[in-house]
Amino acid sequence: MHSTESRRILKDLKRMANLEMMVSENLTSLNLSEAHDLAIKLEKSIVEKKEAIKALNVQARLEDLSVYSVKMEKVVRKGKTKVYTYWYASWRDGQKVKNVYLGSTMKMDYVEALTKARKLKAIFLGVEYII
Repeated sequence: MHSTESRRILKDLKRMANLEMMVSENLTSLNLSEAHDLAIKLEKSIVEKKEAIKALNVQARLEDLSVYSVKMEKVVRKGKTKVYTYWYASWRDGQKVKNVYLGSTMKMDYVEALTKARKLKAIFLGVEYII
């Protein structure tokens, strides 16, 4: 698992939701109407954070991949070799690593390869990719 911005935000959201849950439980134990109202507001906030956590979890999974170039030498004529470079992406599928060919480095740059890799991973995971 790579450290991405979505993962950091996700971690903070989980921490905040857990903190709010503890405060809400303590407020409900009090016999004050204001505390009960505040606990209800906190529970709504917790539900919203949990929905955001689900969305960010998908986003973090899409960001968790590696894009790299690979050089391949190919014999084209008697003794002559030509070097081709390609973009590849890899990500984990359980215990296995999935390697995917993206295209030639001559036809696309790193940003285009990364975008294509995220789209392919979204298809692989069966989720919708939003730029």
